[in-house]
Amino acid sequence: MRRLLPTLLAFGCGRHIEGLDPLAWDAVVVNDVGDAQVLDARSPAAWAAGHVQGAASLHWRELMGRGEDGLWGPLPRETLAALLGARGIRDDRPIVIYGEGPDGGGDDGNVYWALRWLDHPDVRVLNGGMLGWVADGHTPTLSPAPSPTTYIAGHDPSVLATTADVADWDGPIIDVRSAEEYDAGHIPGAVWREWTDVYSGFSVAAEDEVADVWAEVGAVPGSHPVVYCEAGIRAGHSFMMLDAMGIPAANYAGSWSRWTAEDMPIAR
Repeated sequence: MRRLLPTLLAFGCGRHIEGLDPLAWDAVVVNDVGDAQVLDARSPAAWAAGHVQGAASLHWRELMGRGEDGLWGPLPRETLAALLGARGIRDDRPIVIYGEGPDGGGDDGNVYWALRWLDHPDVRVLNGGMLGWVADGHTPTLSPAPSPTTYIAGHDPSVLATTADVADWDGPIIDVRSAEEYDAGHIPGAVWREWTDVYSGFSVAAEDEVADVWAEVGAVPGSHPVVYCEAGIRAGHSFMMLDAMGIPAANYAGSWSRWTAEDMPIAR
């Protein structure tokens, strides 16, 4: 599998589950949920008002928190695994995630990144999120949440960058916040590309257009970029888009809030 290859090379093992054969972009950005497990990354209230049939609710805020150092970042993998199991998500089936599209602040991408960090080998995103699904003629349902199960987490450390990693990064460092946030202060050497630049309406643009968006800031195959935002949420979405392009990347989870809290240098 395409997304298993880095793990196989680094650790000599990997997991395989039955699902779509990965065909680069089309293996990540999909237009239907098929028979995959479905995760709704919107708020619990939005899920309760109507969702894709069989979807479990997992708001991106539930994946993040403050660690023992008091700084923002992803919750421990064991905590995330327990949360996924409690929501009825298994580790041996494909997962399709959807959110609010460009209005979701990177909601679906943050959940996608967390699952990649847990080394889930088949994760996809529903293009256009709930808006696109409804526009395609589907009707939201009030189906019950899936029954609790057990989720066994793997680990792919290559998708998570620490402050020390970023300070010595040899690939592109990409700030995906707004232009105003970037201008107010950013990591030295970082280039700016707002995370929503990959959208065309409420769906992501065509593959070649998205490739051009990233190529303009040096994110091309073999470049190994790291992405960051304020706390790692919007950066999770950018990580997802790079992953779909077949460009291995890392998310600096904690991002700007962690960088400044650790008194790292600032450029303006």
